Amino acid sequence: MKKAMFNKFTSFIQQTVDVFSPNIAPYEEFVYHWKSVTNYFLDNKDGGVRIEETALPEHLMAMLRILQEEESNYGEAGTTGACLEYLLQHRLLETLYTLGRTDHPPGMKQLVLSFFTKALSRISHPLLPHINVHRAIQRMVKACGETRAAPTEKEEIEFLCTVCAKIKTDPYLVNFFIESPKKVSDSGAVGQAQQSKQTFSLVDALLTLSHSEDARVSVKACEGLMLCASLPEHSAAKALIHQTRFCQTLAAILCETYKKVPRMVSPEHIMMSEAKWGFDDISERNEQNSFEGKHRLISFLSWLDYCDQLIAVSNPTVGEALAAEIHRQLLTDHFLAQLMQPSESGAIVATFYINRCLRTVNSPTLLKEFCFFLLGEDRNVELKEGTHHHPLHKRLIERCNHVSEEVCLATLKLFDTLLQKEEEHIYHCLLIRNLLGRNYLDTESSPQQVLKSADRSELDSGGTSSSNIQRHDEAQQTVHDGTANNTLKITDGDTQRECNNDELPQDPKMSRESEKDLTIINESSSNITSKTLQHHSKSPGISEDDGLNQIKPPAEKSSEKQVSSEGCHDESAHKVENKEIDNLKCEKETCEGSTIKPASLGRSEVHKVVNCFLSLLPEEAKSSYQTADTGYDMYLRDAHKQFAIQETVCQPWDWPKQPLDVKEFKTYPFYEGSFLHMLNDKLCHLLDQSYAVNLLVTALIARVALVSHPNLHEFLLEPFLPTVSGTRTLYSVLCKVANDIKHHQRTDPTFFQKLLMARKQLLGMVPTIHSLRRNEKKPDQQWFEDQGRMEAIIVLEEFCKELSAITFVKHHAAVTRV
Repeated sequence: MKKAMFNKFTSFIQQTVDVFSPNIAPYEEFVYHWKSVTNYFLDNKDGGVRIEETALPEHLMAMLRILQEEESNYGEAGTTGACLEYLLQHRLLETLYTLGRTDHPPGMKQLVLSFFTKALSRISHPLLPHINVHRAIQRMVKACGETRAAPTEKEEIEFLCTVCAKIKTDPYLVNFFIESPKKVSDSGAVGQAQQSKQTFSLVDALLTLSHSEDARVSVKACEGLMLCASLPEHSAAKALIHQTRFCQTLAAILCETYKKVPRMVSPEHIMMSEAKWGFDDISERNEQNSFEGKHRLISFLSWLDYCDQLIAVSNPTVGEALAAEIHRQLLTDHFLAQLMQPSESGAIVATFYINRCLRTVNSPTLLKEFCFFLLGEDRNVELKEGTHHHPLHKRLIERCNHVSEEVCLATLKLFDTLLQKEEEHIYHCLLIRNLLGRNYLDTESSPQQVLKSADRSELDSGGTSSSNIQRHDEAQQTVHDGTANNTLKITDGDTQRECNNDELPQDPKMSRESEKDLTIINESSSNITSKTLQHHSKSPGISEDDGLNQIKPPAEKSSEKQVSSEGCHDESAHKVENKEIDNLKCEKETCEGSTIKPASLGRSEVHKVVNCFLSLLPEEAKSSYQTADTGYDMYLRDAHKQFAIQETVCQPWDWPKQPLDVKEFKTYPFYEGSFLHMLNDKLCHLLDQSYAVNLLVTALIARVALVSHPNLHEFLLEPFLPTVSGTRTLYSVLCKVANDIKHHQRTDPTFFQKLLMARKQLLGMVPTIHSLRRNEKKPDQQWFEDQGRMEAIIVLEEFCKELSAITFVKHHAAVTRV
């Protein structure tokens, strides 16, 4: 202690003498400080003195100060002053490296690292191109990371990151840090030279420090690796991939963190866990306040997010190599067996983990590897059901029809996440490839037959009661005035938000003419989306005490409305009906003899298609208007917003504007593909499935319907499309379900009362069967035995509105684009 105080006192006296002594030239002062450093090592052989007890730090910092002042005084960029010239010619940095390498006195290595870091960062003159500089820097780089948990880790990582930053400004400098192999020949002979491999010591040192227990050191090392990976130099990318363990190490860390994630964890905890690389603030002491293993899950997701960011900014060659290594180590070696396992509980957890990983991944290169893993790389047409060549893809499709509802829901949610990703391979494999052949189309049917069937359907739907037209007019007023102020809960996948009608997205391109079309197609529809029939605010005119026996069926209520309207609505209804019928006749006369493609409906025909979906269910099976819901406009606005997003996603893929007919993708007989086949199957069993499954299935189909590929649009949203025998389309499946509902409605005299009760329960307006049981009240079996079926009918009613809105928006977008 006394010796340290004496040395500090001596240093203070020396600084005082320097202040009051006559001014000397910077060059002489620089040489003086350097000689003081070298003389110390000549005069002092005692290795027990620490660096803080010497004047070495003051001398080195004074040298650095003189170099900075000299550079600022010259003012000209690239000018080498006398002091800097002295440093370069006398190889001062190489001498300092030698002194720091020995770490004598203790702490000398830290001091030299700090001097190197400050010299590179504070001196503007390009130092690295000088051989006496980059040779010393290269040697010091190799000395970093030699010892785990070394006391010099902080200085080492600051030095390495400074070197990386300098290289980033001038990428060619990286070649100074890639050591070329030296040729070694047999002694005494002119034999063939043996060559050792290249070394990229900068990356090797950063990889070592990335394993540091100090989180700050580890994060900075990862930042340095990201800088190295993003260099455009081909030599750097090649050396990083082939001469280091960069890809293998990062993928291995990802696998190690995945092995530690909890296996006994709820799916909600997996999907709700948020993590961003570099912001892991979950500590073990907070573990008890969350769920067990949350810290390990956050660590895995954070590292995955880092790898994803690194691949996004890296040299394309490096990104592809790292993504392929993650595919091999993490997906194939770990996820594949867990996803294919027969255990239901294990498969559910693994499916939610891969779903959560997929949500994290955004870089196109890594996302493509995930898609190849889940769906396969084959882009050819699927031949038949059951002959899929990619085993995991086949297993996932099968699990959508699993006897376990939890397995089914987990897999459907995985496909829902896939369809939200901006990757063309997903859309091609799941939706488009089997439709490109277009052999679902019956080419023998004439356009006139198609028009006649459309006219018949239009006339049937136009012959509704005047009360329907009245409700229709009320819905129109809602669209034009925007007076509905109900707050809705809108669920999109796993996220939920609240919005107001005033906050809903507006389409500035929507013309008055399109609004007119909307008034023609608008039916009395509710604002309840097919995804959110729960926890609604109570409607003002309905109370929990309304007697179900006093509820009148739709026909009676319609007649009451008709009488109370003083005849005004009757007259307007007849005018609207007559106008629509006249329009249809004019359209038919105009189109007779013309070659209209049934694949693309014209502007005048959009209301036919929309009415096809709106009139699928009989009026007695519709319950939305009975609960005073706001109308059809919510579906329309949401469809405008979602379709705009979808168009932006698909724009880079340069899809055609008209349906394609590619011979290589034809199947005989026609097969829509395993994914669309599965969705049709699920829709066929709508009345026999749970409410949760039905919501997810209809949400998936609505997401698919928004896709702007012409073949997919034609196949899904063209009710009058002439198809070959045995082909199932979305509309034909919906018609089958609607016929089943009509059968149940005719055979059950209490059908409508049960339906209305189910809607009220979904809206939270009356107690559910579960709450009644919790309160030890016996529910009347008469009202609850068909609960699931009634909920399915309500979902179908809302789904038809959603499809009609999507159809109208896509039509409007196509017309506006022209």
